[in-house]
Amino acid sequence: PNEGDPDDIAVDYLRDTREDYGVTAADLSDMAVRTSYVSKHSGVTHVNLYQEFQDLEVFGGTATVSVAKNGSVVFVGHTLVAELAKGASGSAESDAAGAVEAAADELGLDDPAGLRTLRSPTGPDQETLLSGGGISDAPIPARLGWQPTDDGLRLAWQLVIDDSSDVHLYNATIDAETGDLLDVDDWTTEHNAAAMASTLARSGAQVSAAALTSVGTHA
Repeated sequence: PNEGDPDDIAVDYLRDTREDYGVTAADLSDMAVRTSYVSKHSGVTHVNLYQEFQDLEVFGGTATVSVAKNGSVVFVGHTLVAELAKGASGSAESDAAGAVEAAADELGLDDPAGLRTLRSPTGPDQETLLSGGGISDAPIPARLGWQPTDDGLRLAWQLVIDDSSDVHLYNATIDAETGDLLDVDDWTTEHNAAAMASTLARSGAQVSAAALTSVGTHA
């Protein structure tokens, strides 16, 4: 059992047991709480955290820590990324619109047309909202972060594109320096609706009814 706020207990527990998860103190020096909610049935608080490096999110570097009412940790699940500082590289040679154009090319979509900035960049991650540009049925959110690769972290733009030409909902990560596609998930076939809703809420993305229906069908 531990005393204190469940969010603080979760972070402290990860740091105290970091060797169990193959990471160092430096890898967990910047942990942020994404969501924290209490189960009405059990009273357990589920704390969802993510790693940051140089004030930007490490895409996919997450942990869920479940804290009982008495402060004891009853569950840990994670996809934490090790050795964040080793080989981190890249620069923001492209803006959000350039990243969308690169993503369209890499995903085999039409060239975007008439891209407009609906919400100007804010914060260190330059979070931006762009119009659909004829390739997405919903506005396209974009933000800078770090994408883990075999050669270390790369500075990248993460985008959500609700494919206008087919029932695909792409979460694409584009190298901010080279424009290469570093990672892509098609949420309509690879994720259940609950998981996708959580991620969309974080990114502020909107999606079409067709995409949501498809997720429900394939989950």
